[in-house]
Amino acid sequence: MLTPINRSKSTIFPVCVVWAITLVCPVHPATAQTQPATSPTTAITATTTEAVAAAFDGAKWAKLTKTGSNAFINSDFAGAERNFKAALEEVKLAPANDLRIAESFNNLGVLYVARAQPAKAESYFEKAAKVREAALGSGDKDVIAGQSKLAQFYLTNGKRDKAMLLISKIADYGDTETRHLNDVAASFKKLSTYYQTHRKLEESEIGVKQAEEKTLSEMKAQAVETAVMLDAVGNAVKDIGGEKTAALAERLFKSALALRQKTLSSEHAALASSLENLGRLYLSQGRTAQAEPLLKRAYEISLATLGEGRRETQMRLDYYAQVCLAMNRTGEAEALYRKVLDSQEKGAKKNSPDLLANFAALLVKQGKCAEAVRYYARALKIQESLNGPQHASLAALLDSYAYALNKCNRGAEAQKCLARAKSIRG
Repeated sequence: MLTPINRSKSTIFPVCVVWAITLVCPVHPATAQTQPATSPTTAITATTTEAVAAAFDGAKWAKLTKTGSNAFINSDFAGAERNFKAALEEVKLAPANDLRIAESFNNLGVLYVARAQPAKAESYFEKAAKVREAALGSGDKDVIAGQSKLAQFYLTNGKRDKAMLLISKIADYGDTETRHLNDVAASFKKLSTYYQTHRKLEESEIGVKQAEEKTLSEMKAQAVETAVMLDAVGNAVKDIGGEKTAALAERLFKSALALRQKTLSSEHAALASSLENLGRLYLSQGRTAQAEPLLKRAYEISLATLGEGRRETQMRLDYYAQVCLAMNRTGEAEALYRKVLDSQEKGAKKNSPDLLANFAALLVKQGKCAEAVRYYARALKIQESLNGPQHASLAALLDSYAYALNKCNRGAEAQKCLARAKSIRG
């Protein structure tokens, strides 16, 4: 869900207005007066800035925004709209690139998303993005983060062409940040090597070491945030279809993985997410040789850090087993499934319905239909408990279950499953 602007932290509600005022401080009239007027144009600009700053009431804007935020939180959308619009009118008196203008636009966009009015929301989100870019620059991390959310909004609302323009920029940003991190780290390494043979520069070396620690710490912290964004956009675009979108998804996932490999330990759970994303993309494209090591490593990390009982680990085992099947390593895939299923049966833990259904499908291919029926029945029971007896996700599962039942000469039961699937589909 898109959220109102907050340069430091995302929330599900309109932002804390006190923080926003602290972030962006319009030019104070007293400061403007101290600037030398080197030309008539400069003098006019300074006078205009003073007049605008004097006309804009930041405290009034803050109060209106806070009142609107409270109304939004309490689902008083009419009150939120009234106060957000009043705040927007007030902040229009501020300097043109004041970030509070973007904040007011964004708050109205979020409000209209909540009221299921995406056409209205789109206009406000676009205006917010334009102000933000003018104020901070096209390469600013928060500008790119805002564009990533706007791109996902476009995709959700069928505006693919608009989304793809932004996603191309986001992919470029990911490539650039990855390259910068590599280049800066390499530069500091070269300097360190240089100082080893120039001991007279020890004092300079100490300063460079301090700069390296501070610079790389900041860059790595930013890289972690960027990787999360890149993965989110990649997942939003990967299923659209077409060579161009597939190539963009691959770029996004590759950059996210590279940034995490540079900043996280080799066993970090977040690294498994990036490995999984890129591996699944390759698997869906039939690029099994590239998918296999990624999905294997994702599963190994998840097993070591989260444990086999976690849903994420089961899913990653499933993906790894699927790539093994695609590479005709059926015995290895079956052993993977049986290992986790057997251990969890002993511990009375609930399995993933997808994992159970995929294992059942493997058993059907092997001619072990009687055993497959038992796993389909378990998968169906779990899926019903999660989503209810009429959920759309049950239809395909019932079809597969019916196929296995027919193979076991249990035609009457199979027909009941097929009839139920038909009823769910309507």
